[in-house]
Amino acid sequence: MENEKLNSVKKVMRIGAVLYIIYGLIVLIETFDFLEMLHTKPVDYSPTYSLVNVIFYQMEMFICFLCGFSLIILVSTKQTLKTLLFVNIVLLIFRAATVYYLYWYETEERWVPFIYKEANIFSTLFRRTFVPAQIFFGIFTVLKISKIFYRNSKNPKNS
Repeated sequence: MENEKLNSVKKVMRIGAVLYIIYGLIVLIETFDFLEMLHTKPVDYSPTYSLVNVIFYQMEMFICFLCGFSLIILVSTKQTLKTLLFVNIVLLIFRAATVYYLYWYETEERWVPFIYKEANIFSTLFRRTFVPAQIFFGIFTVLKISKIFYRNSKNPKNS
């Protein structure tokens, strides 16, 4: 029974890892696209972004790959429930903090807008789909592991 519960947790973690990796690849493609537009500007076109904006996208890509590969390592190695719970909580807090900082935090001193580009109409769709899904699956995973951990701590004979 316990193996089935851990397998279901690992399935959710795999889905989370896939979400991170796919979104990281999408941001990688966007980064190449934005850098190419900065490097060779089309005629009568001046971009509304700079290299600093592209670096924010690169940081988002790096964070997604870091979270995705962390989940892959957790799923593919044998870990205790405490380790799974702790790492998933840390990843969830880290991802939620970076989403807040990269997307919502703004002051007069530091404001970096999204890069607006007509050539990639799916960018906003991907961002509004994958980013909340990553946080949702992170919360779901933490709750699921917490439930198993709580039940095991109540019945130490089961673990």
